[in-house]
Amino acid sequence: MIAIPQPILGLIADRRIRYLFTGGIAAAVFYGTFAGTWLLVRDWIPYLVVVLFASIVTALTTYPIYRFVVFSSTGPWLSGFFKFYTVSLWGLGFNLAALPFLVEIVHLHVLISQAIVILAGPLINYQLHRRWTFRQPVAPADLAAPIARGTTPRS
Repeated sequence: MIAIPQPILGLIADRRIRYLFTGGIAAAVFYGTFAGTWLLVRDWIPYLVVVLFASIVTALTTYPIYRFVVFSSTGPWLSGFFKFYTVSLWGLGFNLAALPFLVEIVHLHVLISQAIVILAGPLINYQLHRRWTFRQPVAPADLAAPIARGTTPRS
């Protein structure tokens, strides 16, 4: 059996590290889907339609990783996915605005522009996922203690 050093165990236990790792997987899935699809269909389908396709593929493939590995969520699967994709829509909207700006106005190649756009959104997405998509419900006992002390419970 291989012993895992304590510093590595500490990194694995940190949700932010797991989020960054999973975000890297999501970025690779998105970029790979976008680039591969765009290279195949660029003569027939606009790149913004390919962004929509890559967004859906990425959400479907990475939701289970975020759900189980990063946030250890036990809530309902389907409603959790809809919340997850709602947060992903922020990234999609950002992508649909920033990509044409970089391609049409700044005149960068579409694949370089997409790589730049991918790097911009993860920090906001983390906060949205942590505070809304995968937020753990507060148990009734947890609500009573702060009220008894005259404070308000954290959500």
